[in-house]
Amino acid sequence: FTSIDFLLKYSEPLRQLVKSGNLEIQGGVYHLATGRVEFMGRSPRQAQLLASDSSLPPSLQALPIRTTTDKTVPPKEALRLLKEGNDRFAVGAAVAGKISSDMRKALVDEGQAPHTAIIGCADSRAPLETVFDAMPGDIFVLRNAGNTCTHSEGSMVGSLEFCLGALNTKMVMVLGHTACGAIKGATATYLQSKAGTKPQVNKALDALLVGLSSVAGKASEELGRFATEQDIVAHTIKLNVFHTIDFLLQYSSLIREKVAAGEVEIQGGIYDLETGRVEFLGESPNQASLITSGAAMPPSIA
Repeated sequence: FTSIDFLLKYSEPLRQLVKSGNLEIQGGVYHLATGRVEFMGRSPRQAQLLASDSSLPPSLQALPIRTTTDKTVPPKEALRLLKEGNDRFAVGAAVAGKISSDMRKALVDEGQAPHTAIIGCADSRAPLETVFDAMPGDIFVLRNAGNTCTHSEGSMVGSLEFCLGALNTKMVMVLGHTACGAIKGATATYLQSKAGTKPQVNKALDALLVGLSSVAGKASEELGRFATEQDIVAHTIKLNVFHTIDFLLQYSSLIREKVAAGEVEIQGGIYDLETGRVEFLGESPNQASLITSGAAMPPSIA
C-alpha cells in the first residue's frame, strides 16, 4: 500500500485517471511457496489521497533550510515532518543532502532553529538525520549507546534543556531501535544476575549495561516466566524508550514545566533496522504523574 499511496500522492495524472474511473490501482502479494497471489484491493488511503493537491515526487523537490528567521514549529507539525521524512527514507525517495554554500552560510549567519530534538542510540546503523531525511539545522541530535540517560544524565539533560530553552524547540523524540546491542547486553547482564552471577563492573561499558539491566528486569516481569531472551530484548527496547522519557520528566524542572504548559511534547519511537520504518509510540504512560512531581537534579550532579 505504501507504493500505491506514493503513486497517488505524487502523480496528478494518475489521480485524475483513478478519479474518473478509467484506472484502478490495486495491490497484491505473490506467495513463492504456493504460487498464489493474495489480492489486497485498493489502498485504504485512496479517498484521502485523491482529494489531495498535486505535488512533485520528493526526489524532485528541494528541502528548505531552517534558521532563526523561520517561525517556531509546533509539536504536532514537527511530528508530521518526522513522519513524512521517514516515509521518504523508507521508500527510497530521500532528498536531504542537496545543500548549497548559501544554505550553509545562512545557518552560520542566522543561527539554528531545529524543529525537533532527538535522543537516539549511537549505533551506526541508525543515523538519525538520515532516518528522518532531515537537512542540516532540522534536528538537534543527542546520541549514546542505548539511547539512555542512565549514566550521562548531566550532559544529556543539560543539552536538551539548552535546545528547548535557547533554541525554542517544541518536540522531543526518544528513539530506540531493533536489534540494539546495548539492550542485548543489558538483558544478558540481567539474566546472569538473576541466575546468581554477580556482574563485574570493571569498565564504563559494564556500568552502562548494569544501569540498563533494571529496565530488562522490568520487561522480564511484565512478560512472565515463559518469555525467551529474545522476547525480553524486544520488550526492553520499548520500555527503555519510556524509561528515558520518564528520566527527563523526573529530573528536569524546565522540561517538566514546558510539557505541563503544553509548549513541548516528548514522544517515543522505535526504528526498525530492516524496514527503515519508525514506529511512533506516543507519550510515556507515566507523563501525567511525572509532570506534577517535585523538582530534582539528575543523580550524577545532585
